[in-house]
Amino acid sequence: METTTVRRDLDLTLVGPDVPVLVTAVLEYQPRDPYAVTAVILTTSGPVSWMFARDLLDEGLVHEVGDGDVQLAPVRDDDGHTTVQLRLSSPDGVAVLEASTDGVLDFLARSYGLVPPGTEPAFLDIDGMIGALLAH
Repeated sequence: METTTVRRDLDLTLVGPDVPVLVTAVLEYQPRDPYAVTAVILTTSGPVSWMFARDLLDEGLVHEVGDGDVQLAPVRDDDGHTTVQLRLSSPDGVAVLEASTDGVLDFLARSYGLVPPGTEPAFLDIDGMIGALLAH
């Protein structure tokens, strides 16, 4: 089985009441967890990690998706370019970020190169997961 990790640096715009702030995130995909994407947002107070479904990221390119902590939607910026809006909610507040659609598409295409949609179950290590649960 393929063990390569897909990583993609992504410039994000933190949308708020003041001047938009540019931040960097790293999207990561690993075949050993074939349904999940991790986004590590680099902030001045340290990295913040969010994990969500790869399908959610894909669907968020086309229409508004997500219930709860992670919501995505395509939006047009002031120049008419489509971006992906990522809304993250936690007990500490809500952050609204916008990312380049091209950057997200590139990341997804590379992840699909490792694990095509619909083949995720073949990459799950069910025995390993059960063993880890029983070990605790």
